[in-house]
Amino acid sequence: MSDDMSPQLADKGRGPAWLEKLVGSRPELPLIAPFMGFLVLMWLGSLVEDPYYRLHMYALRTVGGLGLAILFWRYLPPMGNLHPFKCVVFGIGVAYMWVMVHRLVAGQYVDGEWVSERLSWYVQPLGGDARPEDYFDPKSVYGQGFMYWSYLVVRIGGASTTVPIVEELFWRAFLLRALIDWDEFDELPLGQFTWKSFLICSVLSAGEHPQWEVGILCWFVYNGLFYWTKSLKCLIVTHGITNFVLYTHIVVREDWVFW
Repeated sequence: MSDDMSPQLADKGRGPAWLEKLVGSRPELPLIAPFMGFLVLMWLGSLVEDPYYRLHMYALRTVGGLGLAILFWRYLPPMGNLHPFKCVVFGIGVAYMWVMVHRLVAGQYVDGEWVSERLSWYVQPLGGDARPEDYFDPKSVYGQGFMYWSYLVVRIGGASTTVPIVEELFWRAFLLRALIDWDEFDELPLGQFTWKSFLICSVLSAGEHPQWEVGILCWFVYNGLFYWTKSLKCLIVTHGITNFVLYTHIVVREDWVFW
């Protein structure tokens, strides 16, 4: 694949006639459909109360979002270079930042103790967390057998693969450019910087992350890395490493506040 990061599509052959026509009339569709499909499936999963069926919904949204990305893959712009060293450094660094900054800013811990009631004036405006007894502990729901490990594979696997793909296509490949020129975003090169798109994109990420104050900082870093590398491939892998490291921390340390 070419490393040229112009907005022109890579030469990946032609798809079905109906899909060619659809993408021709809606060039934003390949970048937003996987993310929107994932969100719809996530919303449907939230309506399911039975934890066993909810596990199936986790799997469905992972496969569904990835399937939509594959469907539109030939219509995506070139992915760019990998930059493996940057992926690892920024991926691990953002995961560490997510845990430490949230604990500092949201103030839910003081020497390991819950402080929501004593510091509610400080915690609540900054996205204070649920009480520890309300955290989702998969061991208490699925036990420690096959269902528990299936849940971990689906949850961590989806967060490390499908989520980075659908989010980076939407946030970095589409929205950063659409906030510069909504009608002709596809004519702009990937990684074009303006303060307006940088700040609005980062602030909007708060709507997607319960720990919104860290979500904004995370988007600051990811946007900056994208401007630096101009590579979707680098951002997808970096995002995947961040999610894998963060979710591994959650399971190993049983730090369910981040689940």
